[in-house]
Amino acid sequence: MRIEMWADVANPWTYVAAERLRTALATAGAGAGAGAGAGADADLAAEVVWRPLLTDPADPEAPRDALRLLLLAEEHGGVELQGRVAAELLASHDVRDRAELAAVAERAGFVNGANLLSSETAGHARLRELLLIGKARGITISPTVAVGEALLEFAMSPATIGEFLTAAGEPDAARTLPEEVERLRWAEELIALSDPLGALVLLDPLLAEHAQDPNVRRVAASAYFASAQLGRARQVLEAMLADHPADSYARLMLGRTLERQGLADEAKTHLRMAVAMTPEFA
Repeated sequence: MRIEMWADVANPWTYVAAERLRTALATAGAGAGAGAGAGADADLAAEVVWRPLLTDPADPEAPRDALRLLLLAEEHGGVELQGRVAAELLASHDVRDRAELAAVAERAGFVNGANLLSSETAGHARLRELLLIGKARGITISPTVAVGEALLEFAMSPATIGEFLTAAGEPDAARTLPEEVERLRWAEELIALSDPLGALVLLDPLLAEHAQDPNVRRVAASAYFASAQLGRARQVLEAMLADHPADSYARLMLGRTLERQGLADEAKTHLRMAVAMTPEFA
């Protein structure tokens, strides 16, 4: 079982939640739990992965570097190292101080942690991506425990956490979507949340690997349109229609894009065709 702990490490409730998760896993026989990053037995195998969440994204003193250190620890040492870094962060007196974060990395055995943290680029892209994924999934409360699509918010009792993990571990509940499908769905959620630029961040690897997929194209066109990148929206939609002329929704979107570009006559042609193919578009 893969358990995600979405948390702001500066939030005092995160420590409480981590301890209660540890107790719940130990009670279930899983062993190490949140602090050490993983544990297993015959009944339950659990891997705890820390994910970033900002209680107030606009706070200039938000602990972005601490969250970045967690992600760098996972990248360079896996969940076991990340778990040790998390434990040290939760025991720290100031997770916003760069010198203290360097000491945290040293105590956790993350030898290169301080050097990586001093980089202007290391971990930033992954942090931004995961913050967007959390937003798309509707994760807003720190801490939130997630197993697949199931979420448990706030620092619940060990018994409640144990019940949640048991239910989330059922075969039907544990079924997950392919990563590409999840990413596409998260991008759609961000568009619905009026964050088309965030959607394009999540779409970037899909556009690199599956640029011809009609679903990827459709969501990308929607994101370009919503972010007023009308030239790019038009380019994607025209390519879609070249391959699939009967795609009435793509034709509708192209018509609306051309309208916004001030090309009324061209827009009318595509809008009429879209309505002729799908009268509900009228």
